[in-house]
Order: sequence, then structure tokens, then C-alpha cells
Amino acid sequence: MKFFAVIPDETKELINNLPNNSGVGAANLTTILNWIYIAGGIVAVIVIVYAGSKYILSQGQPEKMKQASQIIAYAIIGLVVVVLAAAITAFVSGIIGGSTQ
Repeated sequence: MKFFAVIPDETKELINNLPNNSGVGAANLTTILNWIYIAGGIVAVIVIVYAGSKYILSQGQPEKMKQASQIIAYAIIGLVVVVLAAAITAFVSGIIGGSTQ
């Protein structure tokens, strides 16, 4: 069930027949992007753990607590961006007939 757009078969065929000079096919590109998303998620979680420990070790100092809170907020925003990028990639890949793995 397609909600937003229906791409005609001629367009899909045109996209699939584009020359591929880089040697990276659609499935390989999807795999590479998935690894990048996984790495981004792991980095975000590590930063959240780091900031949490920094918050705990701040010993009630308002400046250090504020800094740790900002780091946590930015890490969460980064994690949301990674998840949205993965969702958009899967959506677009599904529309043009690529692999969503």
C-alpha cells in the first residue's frame, strides 16, 4: 500500500538502468548506510553514558550539571536524526524498488 507516491514502471526501469561507475549497487549502498546508522546509534549511546556519568560526578555543581544535561540533549537529538535518516532511507528505497533489509 503506497501512501505518498506511485512511481511508474518506466521510471523504475530508468533508475535501475542508470550507469553505475562507482561500483556500488543499490543493495551495497543500503548496506553501507545501515552500517553508518548503526555506528551513529552506538556513538550516541556512548555519549549519553559519558554525559550521564559526568552528570553523576558533577557533585551538585550547577555549571557541570548543565553541561552534562546539554550533552545528553544533543546526543538524544543526534539519535533521533539517525533514526529518521534510517526511516527515510528505507522509505525511499522501498519506493524505488531497492532492498530495505
